Amino acid sequence: KADAGLYTCDIGTDVAKSKVSVQEKPTEVTKQLENKTSPAGQDISLSCELSKADVTIRWYKDGKAIRKSQKYDLQQEGTRATLIIQDSTVKDS
Repeated sequence: KADAGLYTCDIGTDVAKSKVSVQEKPTEVTKQLENKTSPAGQDISLSCELSKADVTIRWYKDGKAIRKSQKYDLQQEGTRATLIIQDSTVKDS
């Protein structure tokens, strides 16, 4: 993106100009979530890898947004996003 701008070729008697725009690649999931099975009462960790770091991530369960709480810990370090379901119950399936 830093290469975007107005480029000029100047030969003294004439000038050619070009406006260059650089579009960033969209962020992609490079490592998918894996299915997990766990006994009730244990913490469950779900993580995925992204093609870029520092991307806004939203977690959902059955279409409802998950927010950080005593039940859920949301972590993001570099390109890895992790959801920890604490003290899992059958309702977490």
